[in-house]
Amino acid sequence: MKCSSTTMKALILFLLIVFFFSCGGKVVTRPPDDEHEFTVNGVVVKDMNLGKDIAYFSILRDGNPFAGAIVKVDSDTLEDQGNGNYYMEGAPLFGFQQTVSLSISAEGTDLNVATSVMIPGSFFIEELPANDQFNVGGHEVPVQWDASAQASGYFLSVAAPTGALGQTVLDEGNDRAETISPDAFRDVQGELVEGFYDVYVVAYDKSFVYYPGIVFQLPAGLPSGNVTGANGTIGAGVVAPLTTIEVTSGK
Repeated sequence: MKCSSTTMKALILFLLIVFFFSCGGKVVTRPPDDEHEFTVNGVVVKDMNLGKDIAYFSILRDGNPFAGAIVKVDSDTLEDQGNGNYYMEGAPLFGFQQTVSLSISAEGTDLNVATSVMIPGSFFIEELPANDQFNVGGHEVPVQWDASAQASGYFLSVAAPTGALGQTVLDEGNDRAETISPDAFRDVQGELVEGFYDVYVVAYDKSFVYYPGIVFQLPAGLPSGNVTGANGTIGAGVVAPLTTIEVTSGK
């Protein structure tokens, strides 16, 4: 038996309709391969305690670590360490008050970030009085520091012994002075934790983010979302030579 052309077309249409509804009645459209959401977080740092400079970037594509990017700091290309991490260190990589050009790209994608940051100037924490350096009873400690040229902001962070709360605070007024609270020298029950507390002050340009080996906490309220061409935050900073407070009960 022969089927007419009209009958054949009707049969094909019927089969397509059955297949369409058996798949849930939804049409799935896949985006082109080069349409992705990138997140770039990075920082260039001069740490005056370590005597070396660090450049670190973390790159995600659609929330997953992204390999294969080309990350350049001036003319240097950062090492792709895997898991979306790009890193370089040296002594030195950049100078104080130097403008550093940054570029992040990846062939075959729309990732293309080009910006610059300024390395702030060197600065120092002012020497603490003897009764604050050797702190009997864990009383509050005022801390002041020099101005850092080209810095857009500062924060103070206290790296505490195990069990102690420590403290991290943004210098919101940029007046280069913060007070370490007595709570920083205590645990969650309010008990004094004896030991050595390292006090760090960071001067930053634009913002500051985590990098491998960082030994202090970052405060809430740092600027974020300043990357054009991707999500994320990029900044630069100088870590001043730390000062140490020894806390004792005096008993």
